[in-house]
Amino acid sequence: MIGLFLSEVVLFATAALLGFAIGWRAFVFIAGERRREEAREVQRLRSALSDLQVRRARIS
Repeated sequence: MIGLFLSEVVLFATAALLGFAIGWRAFVFIAGERRREEAREVQRLRSALSDLQVRRARIS
């Protein structure tokens, strides 16, 4: 009976650790994607601002 209980505990702990590891990996992947997308957006906005500043300087 004790062996059955311990095997259930080990199985539950293994499933919990595996779920945590998979979830953490997904979180890190999604956070990296979000960070790269934000960097692209910042670069796009900087480029647009530079273009507008050049146009404004030409008009003045």
